[in-house]
Amino acid sequence: MDSDNLAIAMLCIHSSPIGALGSVNTGGMSIVVRETARELGRQGHRVDIFTAAGGDHHPKIVPLYDNVRLVQLAGKPAGDIPKSELYDHLPGYYQALKSFAAEDGRAYDLLHSHYWLSARLGLWAQNDWDLPHMVTYHTLGRLKLKAGPAEDEPRRRMQWERTLAQACHRLLVATEREKETLMAQAQITASKVGVVPFGVDTATFDTRGKDAARMRLGLKANVAIMLFVGRFVPIKGLERLLTAVALVAKRKNIQLLLIGGDGAEADATMRLRSMADRLGIGKRVIFGGRVEHAELVDYYNAADLLVLPSYYESFGLVVLEALACGTPVVATPVGLVNTIIRNGDNGGIVERPTAQGIATTLEEVLQQGQAGHMSPTDIRAFVLKFAWPAVTRRLCEQYRQTIDAKRTKLQKVTNESYPS
Repeated sequence: MDSDNLAIAMLCIHSSPIGALGSVNTGGMSIVVRETARELGRQGHRVDIFTAAGGDHHPKIVPLYDNVRLVQLAGKPAGDIPKSELYDHLPGYYQALKSFAAEDGRAYDLLHSHYWLSARLGLWAQNDWDLPHMVTYHTLGRLKLKAGPAEDEPRRRMQWERTLAQACHRLLVATEREKETLMAQAQITASKVGVVPFGVDTATFDTRGKDAARMRLGLKANVAIMLFVGRFVPIKGLERLLTAVALVAKRKNIQLLLIGGDGAEADATMRLRSMADRLGIGKRVIFGGRVEHAELVDYYNAADLLVLPSYYESFGLVVLEALACGTPVVATPVGLVNTIIRNGDNGGIVERPTAQGIATTLEEVLQQGQAGHMSPTDIRAFVLKFAWPAVTRRLCEQYRQTIDAKRTKLQKVTNESYPS
């Protein structure tokens, strides 16, 4: 490989990039890690992704793509550990990481930690291996507590997010809004935070035609379908979405298709079913379960719109995927929504994120779509600049800046320590 290519250790401890998408710990972050690594490998870089999820024996190496390996670390106790309990077991996973690195012999140019738990482990590696360390939090605990109902983030998460932001060499966020929040929260300068959006696979997610997609999925042709894709957790706002759908259903022939969750018998699924029944829309809500990521393209194409009713998102990857399929998006003003959604052109922003506000915007966008005001080709054009190859090249620029900054700082310290 070219000498300019990098060897990168990615830490994604609590969630596997090949986990079941839509389950409680596997969402947009897992897609970002997987697709970023895939594209880095295509560009000639070597990537090892380390995870504790799914590793119940000796570290298992899973070749994922060209130049990309998944390393499942074994810790104690064996098997998957709930995210809420993982913090106390991080030392064991770090020992497994060190043992693997010593046996494997690969030298890394940079550490990239995803989420605060990974960054805590990554700080040990940063210090022991003397490597530049970049951190992407994906979500911030303080913002989740502020924005979302029923969120219960541990106090130590907020403390560690601030400490780690100050201790690592660089932070990477997906939006300018997240950058401003992180700077204020951690009291760090703008020069320490890079902004690179997440991407979308524009080859997989494309326009295929609504009628053909509905036929493949066995969905009705004569009903307006609103689609939700994501985890069934409180911060996603599904309860207020159901209330909004009940309001719209009084005037329009609609269905809501929910993709995600932990199965038909999971507590969250049962609560949502019960709520839909109480609202009188039980027959209008379809629980589609978990769907393989690449297969989502048919669901996006089959829908009249995607709805993202979240209280908080650091980015909102499903927005890009839906737009890439030419499907308009109705969303609360979270993540990248304000920077990419244009009312009447590719969807609508819910300015007053209540159930009534969501209902009003849903009706407006449905009417605009039925009137032919938004073409799939025009909608897709909004996301072409977010294709993974271009986004990953920007990520590599951040990697090199992080490496150079550490080298420059070391040189400065050395010169100051030994004056001529």
